[in-house]
Amino acid sequence: MSAVGCSKREALVKIPSVEPSAVVLPAPAPAPSAPGTEKAPGMPGDIDPSLFAHVLVEHGKTYVVLDASPDVDRWAQGAPTLVSDESPVVTRREIVPTTLPASLVRRIGTPVRLYGPPGAVCEGKLGPISLISRVEPEYNVRQQWKGEDYDGTPIPPANAEQIAEEAWSMAEGGRSLVAELGDVQGDCKDAMFARDRDFPLARPFTVKDAPTALATRAAAEMRNLAGYAEIDEAYQGSGIQTPDVPWEQHNGATPTVKVFSGEGATYVWLDADAGEVCSEFRGKLTALWKLEGGSTKDARFVKLYEGADDFLPSTLVHLDRDGSPSLLGYQSVLRKGPSGFAVRSVSVPYFLCPC
Repeated sequence: MSAVGCSKREALVKIPSVEPSAVVLPAPAPAPSAPGTEKAPGMPGDIDPSLFAHVLVEHGKTYVVLDASPDVDRWAQGAPTLVSDESPVVTRREIVPTTLPASLVRRIGTPVRLYGPPGAVCEGKLGPISLISRVEPEYNVRQQWKGEDYDGTPIPPANAEQIAEEAWSMAEGGRSLVAELGDVQGDCKDAMFARDRDFPLARPFTVKDAPTALATRAAAEMRNLAGYAEIDEAYQGSGIQTPDVPWEQHNGATPTVKVFSGEGATYVWLDADAGEVCSEFRGKLTALWKLEGGSTKDARFVKLYEGADDFLPSTLVHLDRDGSPSLLGYQSVLRKGPSGFAVRSVSVPYFLCPC
């Protein structure tokens, strides 16, 4: 993804992920301990990486994410090297093994099973550990690397070392501690997550568009959410509102409602998105409910999550011992942590002119 129109690098804007309307506090930081002995940090919210770990497939290699927020200052050594200058730009750095938590080091050689939307897709063993970064630079930065300045003036093109250094420095938020998958059996290209192979097979739920009656009920439930009233207030004060047209239908928008069913449970996901970025109005609201009691027609909606994330789930699975659902999207997951449900991702930072 790129955009033209910015004339100076200082004008680059990193687009952050949208925060949910209900604030989810991170788990308290653990007390300091001796290097190499602390518990593996896993993902934010202290999710056990043996139960769930993101998978990155980049340029023919499959990586299992051991930590999505690595301690780069402690763990990295040496200069970054360029893996690929395509999209996204991928760089790699070696690690200092003695600084890693022992629980992470012990995961080398662990047999894991990888899953995509249909279910298990491949298997392998966790191999060498390293740090990788991914970033999507602004268009003009790529032009500079190729030997053309912002105004079209020819300049010396960047070499691989220079590209790697610059890409690594701008990839804050896009760095991960990973283990390369070895002894691969199967095709991992569509893998979304990994878990230890000794766990029972995860069985993704089927996903369908909600029937009209259920979508109508979900829309009614949405209007009872706290975030809905906040967005409506902004819409009514925007000056572009249309009488008798709710914000979620502005300019012909329609909420997307999906149903996930399996293992005797049914969940409903709603995504309402109307307006435009950098316009007088943009409204975004997402929600997840579990249907309880009776048939789908008259079941009770029990809210599990309300947010405002640009998150598109493609499947749902039960991964945790408490039976709570996990919704999987592209390199992102909505799942329950110590402070409730939240979206966590291994995102690629994008730099562009937002308007």
